Amino acid sequence: MKVYIAGSYSGRKRIGEEAIKLSQRGFTILSRWLDDSDFIEQAWDSNFGGRVAETIAMSDTFAIFNADLVILDTIDKSSAGGSDTELGIALTRELDRKVHVVHIGPYRNIFQTLVEEHYPTWNAFFTVYDARMQ
Repeated sequence: MKVYIAGSYSGRKRIGEEAIKLSQRGFTILSRWLDDSDFIEQAWDSNFGGRVAETIAMSDTFAIFNADLVILDTIDKSSAGGSDTELGIALTRELDRKVHVVHIGPYRNIFQTLVEEHYPTWNAFFTVYDARMQ
């Protein structure tokens, strides 16, 4: 199963550790922003200059369109808003039943309440997921 994880860049290390746990359960992680060694991520310009920002945005959009599961992590507050956009794309796909969306962490805006499957922590998510797989 292919999964895209959206979340705050400030929580990248923590979320990356959760992504490893998903990989160990057979998931393919599509979130390039979690990979320090990714060459496009290394070229990131925080001023949104040039074509790099556009390339990253398109790459993330395509990854969401290729995902079977999108997980929104809101444990860390995000100031950039990228994960909100990613959630919007995922919710649109969920309306057509083409992706499953899961929310982990506290609600930070009204649109997050549209996600039907919510967990307060990653441990709670893994407990339910592991029970489903038995």
